[in-house]
Amino acid sequence: MVTELEKYFGEKPPESIQIVDYEIGRCKNCSLEYAVPLEPGTQPFYQWVTTRVGYYPISRWEWFAVIEEINKQAKLNPVSILEIGCGGGNFISLVQNIQNVRIVGIDTTPESVTQCQEKGFEVYCETIDSFTKKFSELKFDYVVSFHCLEHISDPKNFVESMLFLLKPTGSLLISTPYSPMSFEQGWFDIMNHPPHHMTRWNQKAYNELAWQLKCKIEYFMPSTRSTLQRTTNTFRLINFGRNKSVIKSRLIPVLMAKFPLFIILLARQLFRPKLNGITSADTVLVKLVR
Repeated sequence: MVTELEKYFGEKPPESIQIVDYEIGRCKNCSLEYAVPLEPGTQPFYQWVTTRVGYYPISRWEWFAVIEEINKQAKLNPVSILEIGCGGGNFISLVQNIQNVRIVGIDTTPESVTQCQEKGFEVYCETIDSFTKKFSELKFDYVVSFHCLEHISDPKNFVESMLFLLKPTGSLLISTPYSPMSFEQGWFDIMNHPPHHMTRWNQKAYNELAWQLKCKIEYFMPSTRSTLQRTTNTFRLINFGRNKSVIKSRLIPVLMAKFPLFIILLARQLFRPKLNGITSADTVLVKLVR
């Protein structure tokens, strides 16, 4: 795992980071995949990984899907939002200036919270439980959490805690990778494995979670890339690695030399799972209401 992290980020993790050996289990009932043991990354691990260049994305599709809904509500009434796992505050910065909206963030990584506070954002270094105890009177119209659920060792309790922070008519909006991602079966992504990701989510797993929590659930996805684009991207990752721009004159000779592999990858993409009758993208946004 340490070697894979070094390849991914181009630098060796500090020796102080201890990573246990993991296996991946799969629930026979709901198909949720999970780490065995369910031990998430330590504080030193996240202090290191979250300060790597490019860890926090500048933009996510789901941010704008959520903002579109918030804008509609803010035209009618004041809107309050709590972001769980706000990181460096990139989503907060987009929402901060919308009229009639108050947004609060929490995160457990001190460095990320400091970044947010230096920007003037209302962000606290708290877990959900500690935040709830300190601000027991606060309830929100929206609780949002982007790409956090897959990091949690007890996802049901995590979601239940977020639901507790909602007003009676409030909505919980969660985004995660949608498993299997288009490249998942072809390229080993260390960031989609423990100690970074504890779980992998699909429609069946989300439906089971919603049923157990007695919630209604809606699914939203970005536009899916074409079959050829997904295949080419997986092939590029396998042969050239992450974040490397590969020009056609370099890609095509490798593709011709490994054409059988390309065909296998293409066949997998043709049978990619669907959600709401549409070929699934790599990210899903779910809306839970009680």
